[in-house]
Amino acid sequence: MSPFQVLYGTDAELPISTELPALCLARAIEDETFQNSLEKRIMYLAALEEKRVRVIDRITEHQNQVKRLFDKKAKQRDFQVGDLVLLWDKQREPKGMHG
Repeated sequence: MSPFQVLYGTDAELPISTELPALCLARAIEDETFQNSLEKRIMYLAALEEKRVRVIDRITEHQNQVKRLFDKKAKQRDFQVGDLVLLWDKQREPKGMHG
């Protein structure tokens, strides 16, 4: 599943693929009954929800994997009262583009 599908719920289409004659599109719409289009819409929404659940599962799995890799390399530091530590004033840092 592409990020476009996750965000918009449909496949990305190239401009050339959307240049259908209006008459053909109108005929296709007329052929569908209301019930048929309603059923298609319900199936589409159910499939979309399944895709979203899969994406959420994959994101969670990836976050857990990144956490495991970080935790493997991270060292626990125990500080005692009286230890010298560097206090960094984040507000005095120059602001970046996204800060």
